[in-house]
Amino acid sequence: MYAQSTTTHGTLLARIANPADPMAWSEFCRQYERMIRSFAARQGVVGAEADDVVQEVLISLTKAMTSFEYDPAKGKFRSYLKTVVVRAIYRRRQKSPSNVSGLESMADIAAADDESLDAVWEEEWRQQHLRRAMCTVESEFNSSDLKCFQSYVLNGDDAAEVSKRYDVSVGQVYNAKHRILTRLRAVIAAQVEDEG
Repeated sequence: MYAQSTTTHGTLLARIANPADPMAWSEFCRQYERMIRSFAARQGVVGAEADDVVQEVLISLTKAMTSFEYDPAKGKFRSYLKTVVVRAIYRRRQKSPSNVSGLESMADIAAADDESLDAVWEEEWRQQHLRRAMCTVESEFNSSDLKCFQSYVLNGDDAAEVSKRYDVSVGQVYNAKHRILTRLRAVIAAQVEDEG
């Protein structure tokens, strides 16, 4: 996991427009690279080809962001990013020797799978929010609570088993679940609100 980010969404987007701020790009990559790669994988682009997609997306953004001014009233950044990623995947598919899909244009991708692409993109966006929120939670809760949460909520282990494994009461397992889920919801809600 990456370090907790204190930069707001709008501030980060404004910062990456400045070529003199390489730390902004590092932070942007920490926040979005995994999501881009995961989305590409769900579209059948994996390994070195997924690396190429990520690189192409970042290069496209580098060029586009020099004149970028963040204005949520004009549209959501996530929609713009999705368009850039889908185009990069399309170009990668066209270059791939294993391309037997017969897709002739970008419009073919959009027409064939628009709702499916939207659903997958939204799921990846939610996962990205969860990963970022987990970084915040990991810095705020003790290791015992985090282990209980991981085992009980994320792994689906029985509360009694988790209680024995970590030498805590079943009530403490439930309490850790409640407190961490409450905090996760609040952090994610703040992230979503920040996006506009």
